[in-house]
Amino acid sequence: MDTHEVWITGMGAVSAVGAGVPAHLDALFNGKTGLSPHPFFEGAHKTDVVCGMVPREAFPYSIEETSSDRASRLFAMACREALAGSGVEGPCRADIIAGTTASNIHGGTVYYGQKRRGETQDARLLSGFLPSAVADFAAQENLITGRRFTLSSACASGATAVGHGFRMLQSGRASMVCAGGAEALSPFLVAGFNSLRLISKNNCRPFDAGRDGLNLGEGAAALVMESADAARARKARPMAIVKGFGDALEAYHHTRSNPDGSGVAAALCRALNAASWRARAIDHVHLHGTATVFNDLSEYNALAAVLGDRLPSVPACSTKSMTGHTLGASGALSAVFAVLSLTRGLVPATLFHETLDPAFIGLSVSSAPRATALERIALTSLGFGGEAACLLFERAAA
Repeated sequence: MDTHEVWITGMGAVSAVGAGVPAHLDALFNGKTGLSPHPFFEGAHKTDVVCGMVPREAFPYSIEETSSDRASRLFAMACREALAGSGVEGPCRADIIAGTTASNIHGGTVYYGQKRRGETQDARLLSGFLPSAVADFAAQENLITGRRFTLSSACASGATAVGHGFRMLQSGRASMVCAGGAEALSPFLVAGFNSLRLISKNNCRPFDAGRDGLNLGEGAAALVMESADAARARKARPMAIVKGFGDALEAYHHTRSNPDGSGVAAALCRALNAASWRARAIDHVHLHGTATVFNDLSEYNALAAVLGDRLPSVPACSTKSMTGHTLGASGALSAVFAVLSLTRGLVPATLFHETLDPAFIGLSVSSAPRATALERIALTSLGFGGEAACLLFERAAA
């Protein structure tokens, strides 16, 4: 079967560091974080929660004002920027793939609260409750007239959406895909993760010996991907090339990754096989890196198994300390950072990392950005239930 080279021709992003790819490039170069304390639960919870909320200057709406469509609006913003960056104007015949975990769930919780209190329920709050609402809204707002798909593989959703878009393009089943992920913060998500004792009271510290949990975040990211032939036909240029995708399901635990790293390693090996790469081809690894004990251990063991004695020479990073853990959007946001790393020759800082966990022998993580020549990057993304996904990117020729 003939396979098609897949180009990334446009990107869009919005997160706690701001709206637009330039804001994320600035965060990458200057080691900026969007994490800060925020109140939740209408003051009933005495302590503010450290998280990555999209700033009001980037998205001038509160959680309550956008309870029914916050994730949808964020994804529409990211898709709009990605399409503009790719040079696409007006209606476009692209397929759209959205990855999300909770979609616009806050609308449903507000509706239920109204019912429980005996108030008149506002049915409009349920308009974005279905996961498919994210892709539907973004398609309508941006005049995207192709097929619409929604993927939900927990926190690997964004990476998986990009990966499935890659497979559709590589096999010739599509010529243009706008794929990514979106997630919106809500009291429901904060309460859920807090009940699992996964939230840190401080800024998260991926791979640090003193790490004690994650910070939730929100945002969206989208990539416009095209077959090289279709892109050349309209004289578009690639920002980077998608070379491989692999996924795996280890089904080890409801919320924890297998500490032996078997799921992550399987996804990484499948991506390498898809790209016809050997492990030594990887110059840099952009890790999921949530700063939880088991997640970071799982990824380390996977890298140690796949990279072997090359592990110390392959710089690794996590940008969760910039954006917070944006759940279903995280893999797509990581993809934006990965492409920026390739085009600018810069490994992002893993902010707030001070002392490497002594169990992570050979892992090369830095709390400051590092300039270095990069040709090929691997990206890993994990999710509850044992989901694991890996994307491989290659720098496009000048």
